[in-house]
Amino acid sequence: METLASVLGCKIGSLPTTYLGLPLGAPYKSTRVWDAVEERFRKRLSLWKRQYLSKGGRLTLLQSTLSSLPTYFLSLFVIPKRVCARLEKIQRDFLWGGGALENKPHLVSWKVICATKNDGGLGIRKLATFNKALLGKWLWRFANENDSLWKQIISSKYSLQDGGWCSKVVRDRYGVGVWKAIRNGWENFQSHSRFIVGDGTRVKFWKDLWCENHSLEEVFLTLFNLSINKENWVAEAWEEDGVGGSWGPRFSRHLNDWEVGEVESLLGKLLPMTIRRGVDDSLQWKVNKNGTFSVKSFYSSLSRGINSPFPASSIWTHWVPIRASFFGWEAAWNRLLTTDRLKRFGWSIPNRCFLRKIEEESTDHLLLFCEKARMLWLLIFSLFGVQWVMHSSVKRNLLGWHGTFVGKKREKAWRAAPICLMWTIWKERNRRTFEDIERNDQNIKSIFLYTFVNWARVDIKDHTLSLIDFVDWLATK
Repeated sequence: METLASVLGCKIGSLPTTYLGLPLGAPYKSTRVWDAVEERFRKRLSLWKRQYLSKGGRLTLLQSTLSSLPTYFLSLFVIPKRVCARLEKIQRDFLWGGGALENKPHLVSWKVICATKNDGGLGIRKLATFNKALLGKWLWRFANENDSLWKQIISSKYSLQDGGWCSKVVRDRYGVGVWKAIRNGWENFQSHSRFIVGDGTRVKFWKDLWCENHSLEEVFLTLFNLSINKENWVAEAWEEDGVGGSWGPRFSRHLNDWEVGEVESLLGKLLPMTIRRGVDDSLQWKVNKNGTFSVKSFYSSLSRGINSPFPASSIWTHWVPIRASFFGWEAAWNRLLTTDRLKRFGWSIPNRCFLRKIEEESTDHLLLFCEKARMLWLLIFSLFGVQWVMHSSVKRNLLGWHGTFVGKKREKAWRAAPICLMWTIWKERNRRTFEDIERNDQNIKSIFLYTFVNWARVDIKDHTLSLIDFVDWLATK
């Protein structure tokens, strides 16, 4: 071996090893294979000073960097559940500011956080679902790349199932782990695709999805049970004649009167369809309009589940700082660490609003109904010259905060107003709580207006502007 290595000018190695950043010769389900990914997580976290980052900053780093670190491994291997739980715990702790030496509360469940922003989440990818979407690309390539060397090797080793769109189910126990795990997702993948019939030699007439949005077996179950060959191809149900051809499904017996109408309905669905000789059948991705597979579309279809309305358009706007948008997101879910919520965590403290010290403090009371908050809400309404009825919760108030009636010029300022107001109230509340600093009403109004103008990225030069003129002038910038 040493002589051969010296002749070839190479080194002697051993398995398992690493090739192109991926483990070679090691069982992919072993957790030690994923230790390198976890180590990369921890090295990246050690470079970031979490105590100096806002939640909005941590969210940005989590979306842009941390969630993308395991993508290379996820694109080939099925992630073990234990590894997935460990990596997601690191992400959760980083988002909420906790770690090995500190335990900070996770105010919103991880399932909600992984939903899209329109559904009330933060748009962070769930690793297990993202893993399935990435592996779906191999199934798409297997179905559409006929000349690829890797497909020829898999096809010759495990054979092709009927139609040749995927290999047969892998049942061996040795040396097939990677492809076996990918192949197990074919049924779920196929439910998101449909067939485009060419010559009809690779598409099942009854069982495959090729005519409208359901298979013919599902729509015409009675006729399917009466068919002579339930596994026949589309080409076998097509009868050539001198003009062109027609559909002729065959049944095991003569049809009864009440079954003739169902056959007419079947032929009506098949009427627009035709066989095209010399054209191969193809697979089309249903989720995308262009019919081409994409990891993003597959992930979106797999992660659907939260359908409750959420005021995402009122919270996530590019002219509002992300730290304030994150705060608005927490407020919409009623997850701010107000006194009533701290008491749920076991804190033994009297529940009094820190702004007025009269009523009990809650998210809705502090941001909507406290006298200090009502003062700023009335300022906004007078600023835009509108009359408004407050809803019972922050979430419902933001859901109804539409700006079409104020005009296009004022809409940007109107949409930024509620987050800016609640952010000002929350900062004032924290100053009184932790710094024992109280400002009068005029100072609170001035801070709010200064923050409002700063978020709109304008510079006031004429301080004699009235409130209405200020909004009109703001809209022109």
